[in-house]
Amino acid sequence: MKKTVLALILLGVIMGCGTPSSDAPSATNINSVTEQPTANVVAPETKQFPLKYTTSLTAEPLTKVTPIELSKQLKSQAVDGSKVLTYKKNDDVEKIYAVLHSKDGTYDIGQIGYEGSSDYSTSTVDVLGQSYVKVTGSVGANAPISNYLSLSTSPQVLCIEAHTVEVDVDQDGIKEIVATAGTAAETSIYKIENDSLVSVNLNEVMNAAVVMYDQEYNTIKAEVTKGEVSQWKIEANLLVPLP
Repeated sequence: MKKTVLALILLGVIMGCGTPSSDAPSATNINSVTEQPTANVVAPETKQFPLKYTTSLTAEPLTKVTPIELSKQLKSQAVDGSKVLTYKKNDDVEKIYAVLHSKDGTYDIGQIGYEGSSDYSTSTVDVLGQSYVKVTGSVGANAPISNYLSLSTSPQVLCIEAHTVEVDVDQDGIKEIVATAGTAAETSIYKIENDSLVSVNLNEVMNAAVVMYDQEYNTIKAEVTKGEVSQWKIEANLLVPLP
C-alpha cells in the first residue's frame, strides 16, 4: 500500500513540472512584436517662378534746345554719326548735363552727373532688337542713371534709373536690358514683347530681399531664403533653380 501511494505522489510531481508557467511569455505575444515600416522621406517640390512682364516705361521724345556755349562744354564724344556733349550750366555748376548734337539739331538728354562724379560714359549698344546710343552716369550717391537714345526716327530716350547691362538673359536670341539698383539689390528685366517695351521686377516675382545678375555665368543670384543665396536661370519665361 505504501508503495502505491509513493508511486502516485511521484507521478503528480512529474506531471506538475511539465505544466507551463503562467509567467512565461506566450507564443502569441512574441509573434505580435513586428518591425515598423520606415517612413518615406519626400523631397520638397522644386520651385519655379513664372515671369509675367507688364508694360512699364516708354521712350520719350528728346526736347530740342539751342546749342550750348562752348565755354560750358566739358567733353564731346562722337557716336553713330552724332555727338554727345557734356557740360555745366552757369547757374548750376554742381551738376553735369548732356545733349545730343545731330545733323537735325541739338537735343537735351538731362543730368548725367554731379560735381566730384566722373562715372558718366557714352557708347553704342545693340539691345531690344535695335541700336542705341547709351549715356550713363549718376545723379547722386547710389543713384545711377542709364539713358538709351534711339536715333532711328526722331530722337527718343529711354531713361532707367539703375546700373544696366545688355545681355540675352532669357536666351531667345535678342538682348534684353538687365537693370540693378539699390543698396539691397533690386533687379528688373526690360524686353520687347508684341512690339511693346515690357518689364518684370525679379524681387517681386521671387519675394526676395536681394536679387543680382551674374554676367559671367548669365544667371540670377537671389536671397529667397534669408541668409542664403541661390542661383537661377531663365528658361521659357520661367526662373529655374540651379543645383
